[in-house]
Amino acid sequence: MGYYFLIALIDKLKVEMLVGLVILFILIGISTYLVILGGSKSKTEEEQKLEDEEQIKYLENYKNRRK
Repeated sequence: MGYYFLIALIDKLKVEMLVGLVILFILIGISTYLVILGGSKSKTEEEQKLEDEEQIKYLENYKNRRK
């Protein structure tokens, strides 16, 4: 009978660890998303314009290379 109690305890610990890991990964994911979102909003108009120009140049070069 003591073995059944031990097995049940181990199973309960596994479930609690799994729930803890899921919560940890969700928190890490939300934090990462907020950092990325905040980084893109803090750009000035000049930085955004420069980045847009760089992307346009890259796409034009990519388009010309494919021909």
